[in-house]
Amino acid sequence: MKQLIVTIIGKDKPGLVEQLSDTVYFNHANWLSSSLSQLGGQFAGIIQIDVADKHFVSLRQALTDIEALQIHIVEDHTQTVTPSVAQQLTVTGNDRRGIVKEVTCHLTQLGVNIAKLKTETKSAPNWGYPIFEAEFQLQTPPEISVTMIQQQLEQLADDLTIDIETLS
Repeated sequence: MKQLIVTIIGKDKPGLVEQLSDTVYFNHANWLSSSLSQLGGQFAGIIQIDVADKHFVSLRQALTDIEALQIHIVEDHTQTVTPSVAQQLTVTGNDRRGIVKEVTCHLTQLGVNIAKLKTETKSAPNWGYPIFEAEFQLQTPPEISVTMIQQQLEQLADDLTIDIETLS
């Protein structure tokens, strides 16, 4: 069996997810997990697929033959898992240039891995300016405490709210 990570992007239109799921199914593969989104009129995502070695070539060809999408496929060769603690980090504040860069720089300095990131800018009608929100799923080394992360990130700006929750 092969584990595949498939990234996709293309102009959004109805039926793309069905076309992808049909392609996976009819090529004897199993759709394990995914994250798919429509951003700025584009359809983008990542899918983890499990496929038997004997069906790998036909699946790869069928996926790359989908004309509406640009497809990139890599094999997942992950063998060992580094011990880590799962945490949810939410950063909220007045929207400005550089928030993601600043937060990720501090997390990298602490040796924290970002497993997932979702950002959004929302209108704040009562305040008159846009609000930026970022939700990070983190994998932190066991020796890095929530307090250490909190202290590092609170140095960034007075207008950012930092909330961290350890996931079980």
